Amino acid sequence: MMEYIDISALNPAEYNPRLLTPEAQENLKKSITELGIIKPIIIRRSDNRIMAGHQRTKTMKLLGYTHVPAFILDGVNSTDEVRFNQLHNYAECEVSEIQPDIHVSLPAGTEGFFTVPNKDITLITKGGNNSRVVDLTKMILRYGQFANAVCDHTGKVIISTVYAKTVKLLGMDLLVYVLPKGKDELALSYFSKEYGVFEYSHLERKTYIQSFAQKARLRQKNGVPSSRSHSTLYESLVIPNITKETRVLDFGAGQKDYATMLQKKGYRIDAIEFFHRKDGADIIDEKEIRQDCAALCRTLSEHGLYDVVVCDSVLNSVNSLEDEKNVLLTLSALCKPGGKIFWSGIPLLFAQKSSERKETHDYRSKAVFLDANNFTANFRFGEWYFQHYHSTADVVRLNKAYIGDTFEIFERGVPVGQERELRGSSFQVMTVNERKAKKEDYMKALQAEFTLPLPNNRRWDLDKDILPIFEKL
Repeated sequence: MMEYIDISALNPAEYNPRLLTPEAQENLKKSITELGIIKPIIIRRSDNRIMAGHQRTKTMKLLGYTHVPAFILDGVNSTDEVRFNQLHNYAECEVSEIQPDIHVSLPAGTEGFFTVPNKDITLITKGGNNSRVVDLTKMILRYGQFANAVCDHTGKVIISTVYAKTVKLLGMDLLVYVLPKGKDELALSYFSKEYGVFEYSHLERKTYIQSFAQKARLRQKNGVPSSRSHSTLYESLVIPNITKETRVLDFGAGQKDYATMLQKKGYRIDAIEFFHRKDGADIIDEKEIRQDCAALCRTLSEHGLYDVVVCDSVLNSVNSLEDEKNVLLTLSALCKPGGKIFWSGIPLLFAQKSSERKETHDYRSKAVFLDANNFTANFRFGEWYFQHYHSTADVVRLNKAYIGDTFEIFERGVPVGQERELRGSSFQVMTVNERKAKKEDYMKALQAEFTLPLPNNRRWDLDKDILPIFEKL
């Protein structure tokens, strides 16, 4: 539970992904000055490392605080350490119209921190089915409680109601901060403000870590083909639009499942994935990748540019806008004029179903935390990897800028037009390649893509193979 800790003994984490503007910092300062510390931070017991509450701690130091209330947790792994930082910003500041209505029973005159027995927590309305409850439950069961709710002097919970709901459902007692009479509107005002945004640009990007996002395709579960491992892009658009005479390139092919299947059926398809892993191991198969690049270069030398280029679920796995641009330019570069390009990604609205305090009924989903460019960062095996989401406007803008003006957008293989906001779990694009860029722009993009970084401070050197061939085309 909560303890008071010497502020000078705390150690900030290097990974904090949330940054405050000067205005947000000033609002936080005013909130603490007028309300006091009504939300503890989270620290790791072994080294007093701050896992969540970095900006609050910084502000408390500026205001002269010597001790801070904190939840102290044991045995937190590195992945969950970052997850606490992200999830904490929701649990501590969640105020929304879909929140549950919860009341707690309080002794008369109670103010400040108070532990409410579970039997004295009343869930009047459940609110929306919120995936945050699932995330919060997992973390509480693993490490114990790490947050508190805030209520007014009558016992009505007004901040962090989803956390309070989770604690009630778990049968646990709830720590609340009871506001003095007349302070509830002030608290709601401050906690409804935006205290900074998630900003991931300062985090180290190791592009090869993006292989964590590769999807397993055409796989079986208990001997039965799994429908969730099938590619809508391939099944609905690519395969119906190619023949065994069509020359196809799968760029960013992941584990090359579809390319391998089509090759076995006699289709002329090459595949390149710069971080293709050896079967059953998290080791980049550099030998096979070089062979794939050689096959690609051989096709370009002997037959020219490809009739069709496929890029399935790659644009949602880039780690920067520059990488996104380079991928799209590369698709256009390697496809002949008038050829077809097929690409896919994940809609922004689908991500937002479990983000930005919106309800979701899909308990498979996890809360995501988006920056200004619709990237989110996840922490696995001690490394950051990134996911990128697109609105309909993004899809239209990107295709027109780097590929062409003649294209269709699909959901589940069904055309949806360019006006309706995409809302499914994936979108697909079929476009005519109009080769809108200059030759030097294509060369620059190819060089970037074929020299991507590898582990141990190395880089691919495949540009020396493809650039001389492409320059002659």
